[in-house]
Amino acid sequence: MTIHKKGGNVMGEPNFIVITGATSDTNDRAGLMGAMGDFAQECKDNGAMRITYGSVLSGKHPNALIFIQFFESLAGFENVMKAIPNSKPYESMIKDHATKPFVRNVMQSKAIPFEPTLSPMPNYLVLTRARPKTLNEAEVINLLSSTTSTFKDHGAQTLRFGHTVTGNDIGTYLLGVTYPSMAAIEATYTELATNQAFAKLSAGIDIDMRSIVKIAGIL
Repeated sequence: MTIHKKGGNVMGEPNFIVITGATSDTNDRAGLMGAMGDFAQECKDNGAMRITYGSVLSGKHPNALIFIQFFESLAGFENVMKAIPNSKPYESMIKDHATKPFVRNVMQSKAIPFEPTLSPMPNYLVLTRARPKTLNEAEVINLLSSTTSTFKDHGAQTLRFGHTVTGNDIGTYLLGVTYPSMAAIEATYTELATNQAFAKLSAGIDIDMRSIVKIAGIL
């Protein structure tokens, strides 16, 4: 896994999260990931607090590329979008590696108490998407907050939760949790199966996607 780190804001508190999904027909996967890493650095230089990128291993859209940006405000996202037309790495992704974005969602981050760690650096990201069914937002956040110790105790390294405000799937919630290994993912969900708060949460929402992403870089 290639990890890029530069300066501060490695684990800041973003207010907005932007997730872009794309396909690519390239035969040069290493070159593609290199271009994604260079583009991530440009995004960081133009206002993103942090970037995580990789490819989907399981769930919806297997082999799709995932590019996640964290922002303090939407002004940072605006600056990144303004920089794209002049970005050589982005141009390489599109022209040299046949990359085609198919979704870009903006989410408002919701505060969930969780002490993050990047040691060791995460290898996997589990994304879970759901719509509220019988629970309101405050109830969802309260129940999810009650499960964070289970995530943490079984290896989860970071946990983020957001509400989709633009793009596809408006109104859905997305939970993103990083892990060092598949074994940690397995241990976490085995224990969550016996967690009463998680059972109440699962009964009050409609989960329509859970995907595992192999992380290629974190900047």
